[in-house]
Amino acid sequence: MRAVVVHEALARANFERDVAALTDQMAELQRLVLHQRAFPFVDVTIVHSKSIRVCLKADDWDDLPPSIALLNPDGSPWTSPLPGGVFNGGPHSVSGRSFICMRGSREYHTHSGHVNDVWQNYRGQDGMGLIGILMQLSSVWRQAVR
Repeated sequence: MRAVVVHEALARANFERDVAALTDQMAELQRLVLHQRAFPFVDVTIVHSKSIRVCLKADDWDDLPPSIALLNPDGSPWTSPLPGGVFNGGPHSVSGRSFICMRGSREYHTHSGHVNDVWQNYRGQDGMGLIGILMQLSSVWRQAVR
């Protein structure tokens, strides 16, 4: 992935456009606890039998995909085993931590195994906005953790 510096005002406008649909009502319907929805972070807990908090950092949105941190619901780093698949216990080849291995996450597109699967192939597609990526994570978590 190429190093890019996006104009902050443009990244902020893109971010605000994408997260406008993530209202408190939508979060409640989707069983999400909304902790933050302010540029550049979308920070939510996916409420489930074993809840997980995901914090999407979209500082260069949408020229780069969001970086996604895995956290405990209290905001501390996730240390429990992960179910595998999209939720990879790592360590990530760049960040050295657990990560989301899914198209649309910065960690996926910068991982040594996926550098040829570039974000530009997905950018702007249905389901690849910030809320679409979040909904995919929510669905995968709920399916993987029973």
